[in-house]
Amino acid sequence: MSSVKQDGSETDPSKAQTGDSKHSLRAWLYLLKCSKKLDQIMSARLRQSYGSSLSRFDVLAHLDLAGDAGLSTSALAAKLLASRGNITRLLDRMEHDGLVFRNQHSSDRRVQNICLSRAGAELFRQMAPDHERWTHEILSVLKPVEQEELVRLLKTVRERLEEEQG
Repeated sequence: MSSVKQDGSETDPSKAQTGDSKHSLRAWLYLLKCSKKLDQIMSARLRQSYGSSLSRFDVLAHLDLAGDAGLSTSALAAKLLASRGNITRLLDRMEHDGLVFRNQHSSDRRVQNICLSRAGAELFRQMAPDHERWTHEILSVLKPVEQEELVRLLKTVRERLEEEQG
């Protein structure tokens, strides 16, 4: 389907304008580079301070929010930053280290909920303030109003990505 420009010529919306596509590509590259660098910095700090990873911190954070009921493996996997392929191994290692445990789901015997152990909750309580401080140190280059604008813009992009997935 084509549309008509102000000068009367037709455009094909499936073909991005060169200038617009260059802006989009540049934005995507900076977003990707920032994301990768943030991940590297946070992972290094968590590893150095706690012998842990950002993926473990992410699991602990989601389980802390979930409360005593925990989350099913699939619900947890959908929320995590880590790839789904690594979730089972990650949870197995965390269970082995005493940070999480598995509970049979109350109404579906095929489902196990992942729950935070006391040791996992304690580790998260230690890590969370440092994680927050480190995040603030990194992002304080932007004023609070700029951070809010960044969040608003990223939410818009995320909504588009979720629409794309169907």
